[in-house]
Amino acid sequence: MLHNQAVAFSVTFISPGHQNEAFWLSAVRAMQAAADQLDIQLEVLSAERDPVQMVKLVQTVTQRRHKPDYLLLVNEKLAGPAMLSLADQAGIPCFLSFNPLTPTQLQTSGLPRQRLKYWLGSLTPDHAMAGSQTMKALLDEASHRFPPGTPLHVLMVAGDRSTPASTQRVEGARQMLATAPNATLTQLVYGEWERKRAMQQGIWLLQRYPQINLVWAANDEMAFGMEEAIRQSGKLAGQTVLLSAINNSQRAMQERRDDKLAALAAGHFMTGAWSLVLLYDYHHGHDFASEGLQLHPTIFSTVSRQQAQRFLQLFADNDYKGIRFRQFSKFANPALQRYAFGFSTLLN
Repeated sequence: MLHNQAVAFSVTFISPGHQNEAFWLSAVRAMQAAADQLDIQLEVLSAERDPVQMVKLVQTVTQRRHKPDYLLLVNEKLAGPAMLSLADQAGIPCFLSFNPLTPTQLQTSGLPRQRLKYWLGSLTPDHAMAGSQTMKALLDEASHRFPPGTPLHVLMVAGDRSTPASTQRVEGARQMLATAPNATLTQLVYGEWERKRAMQQGIWLLQRYPQINLVWAANDEMAFGMEEAIRQSGKLAGQTVLLSAINNSQRAMQERRDDKLAALAAGHFMTGAWSLVLLYDYHHGHDFASEGLQLHPTIFSTVSRQQAQRFLQLFADNDYKGIRFRQFSKFANPALQRYAFGFSTLLN
């Protein structure tokens, strides 16, 4: 669709999370800030961590008399193909964000714009990189804080067994862990992204394996649960036991700034907002296909103490209105050659 000037259009986002869940709240706030600046009518429907409800919500949207111009979907709990198929049958252009289809799913669904004509493409962070980055930073920090040659006993707390964000982060972390000669994986558990579950697992595991001195967590909520478990075990989080996390919540940034978190990666909360930029360009005749249909930009980055402080200053209370989203658009900036969606770009 080619237009001489920007025109409003509508996007419905099916969020897999709870409405008050820290990560998804932050992601939606960023999306709303982008939508307001790009004149996009954004609707957010929350599935409350129920993959069946995600599919039902898509089905409900496809049956409306007035359908949105685009659907923005997440392959949480591997529900992506079912939602993409429903959107395709209804003739609603759709875009996949945050979690990619797995190789097995792609064999069935095909690539974007092939079998599913209305599946425009995807924008997903490199979750394996996030896992690798945080594990490396955790190991590096241990080499500085513990006496030379200290054996490192690692507890890994993954999200779930199927969502690509979880499986890929674990894969990246395990590959990095395998390069450390004095580090061993003591246990891998699945905290289902939840603080309470991770805390309960941590209390039991720290009793069973008192030698654990490193904890890698696939998100911040599980890291916070592990902090409580460490405290209840009589140890000191950030001192006798070092932790890593992934996410950008206020508490995560504060704890990284204060060194309670030895390692942190963030940036992927912006994936939905960046996806809206791509849809904005597509809607105005600047097809992102020139850079690929399955985009995996370097969205994640490890966060230093100084960067954590900077983030807290810039984006207090999840306020992202200060980001000038039009500067990332090729339609708004014809001279722009490539999309730049990195975390450090936000801080600059």
